[in-house]
Amino acid sequence: MRTSNRRRGRPSLLTPERVDAIVRASAVGANTFLAAEAAGVSRATLARWMARGRDAAEARDAGETADPHDDAYVALYRRVELARAQMATRALARVLQAGAGSLVLEERVRTYTDPVTGLDVEERQVRYLRPDWRAAAWWLARVFPEHYGPHAKSWDEQLDEFTAGELRRERDRADSAELAGLAARLQAVLEPPATDTPPAELPAPLSPSSA
Repeated sequence: MRTSNRRRGRPSLLTPERVDAIVRASAVGANTFLAAEAAGVSRATLARWMARGRDAAEARDAGETADPHDDAYVALYRRVELARAQMATRALARVLQAGAGSLVLEERVRTYTDPVTGLDVEERQVRYLRPDWRAAAWWLARVFPEHYGPHAKSWDEQLDEFTAGELRRERDRADSAELAGLAARLQAVLEPPATDTPPAELPAPLSPSSA
């Protein structure tokens, strides 16, 4: 049987140029399919690369010996994860700016000579987006869904649940105390406590001569 002595190395498709293309696509929020298209590979191929890089990275973080053959996959996975995290952070900052009305729409710098002092003056003009409560609501619904999501409960409902829970706990504690008392009484009936008084001596049997 013929065998190949070729050692495993960097896969031919995973070139530095393709890695850079995948990272650039991920940095602007492209999903796996679009990132794969941008790099000229199939989505299944990119998914395999990322899965192998993730598994190897987690194994290394856990202290396992690193396999040099996984270096390219680990580097791809970590670069893509970093690019996606940075993109998400920037996008979230813009959402919060839109909610607060601090998102800059236009900025102009005008330079003129002050007619009184004769000095050159630089004037900066900034136009902001009007505050939009929907941006803040969107953020709250996703970061705190239990409080602001579509299935969030009102304040009164939360108070009612808290009160009901307290009543259940009080009832459980009362039931536990009652059961403990009942168990103690039952044990006292079944196992009467021993006393230190010695038992009374039985009278000696009568002898025939004394009858």
